[in-house]
Amino acid sequence: MNNPNSKTIQNVRRLVREIALPASLFSGLKIEQSLAPDNIILFQRSDTAALKPEGVTANYHHRFELTIVLEKAGPVRIGRSTFLLHPGECALIFPNQFHHYMDVSAGRLEWLFITFELRTADALQALHDSPRVLDQAAMELLHTLVCEAEQPRATQPDTLEISYVLSRLLRHLASCPTLPAERIDIHSSDDVRDVILESINRYVRAHLSQAVTIADIAEDLGYSVSHLRAVFRDRLGVSLGKYIRESRLSEAAQLLQSGALTVSDIGERCGFESLYAFSRAFRKAYGIPPRSYRQLVQEGGPLPVTGTER
Repeated sequence: MNNPNSKTIQNVRRLVREIALPASLFSGLKIEQSLAPDNIILFQRSDTAALKPEGVTANYHHRFELTIVLEKAGPVRIGRSTFLLHPGECALIFPNQFHHYMDVSAGRLEWLFITFELRTADALQALHDSPRVLDQAAMELLHTLVCEAEQPRATQPDTLEISYVLSRLLRHLASCPTLPAERIDIHSSDDVRDVILESINRYVRAHLSQAVTIADIAEDLGYSVSHLRAVFRDRLGVSLGKYIRESRLSEAAQLLQSGALTVSDIGERCGFESLYAFSRAFRKAYGIPPRSYRQLVQEGGPLPVTGTER
């Protein structure tokens, strides 16, 4: 009796004969070299009030953030550009890109957010500052992703499958249409204030190790201290002083996760005058001292959620 798989076996044998001898039998292809999203979180917002920032991690963080509009159009500010997204469209925000959703008109909406981390962003550069219109294939991948994440067949979601589907979605988005020209880099009465915000953000991030004052920023940007304070609190809902402190702690948390520097070095790099001051501020913000935070990361345990996180 003929083997029904004989033709397939022959094809596999033909391909196997063409495999070259590897340079090493102990070092091969690695997951980390591919587009493999990790630490993936899905959440949704159904009211514009929930889009208002409550601190630095809401509008500036070290994770990728894929924003998908499902119901109710709205503007998304990314860096120095504002994009008007309609239902069925999305934008990928890169790590450390300043962004906000504060200009979405009040009312009910349905927006999906997928945040994740990657070792390298090279494969996603086509999506930088380039929102896309989801085609049918993208919508099907999105549906599969949400099903895998929220309706797992087993007790726990299949992390590898979710990462794989998200990877396919991200790769496919690069081939999806871009937004119509009239909805790219749109202008509003708040453009000047948003440019100021982005400029403040860049200055703060470039001087985290220094004792930056609001007067320093005002002098560098050419505005009065009172004007900067007013713009910042009006647009972001927090004081500029609090934003500077939270920026330092957000950067510190990222450095603690990388594991490359000592806790003392991280505190110094992020502008704290002593290890004690750093530990005290970090514990107040995250609920645990920086050394414990690093240990949680190394052990793969759940990280504490701060009051500033969305």
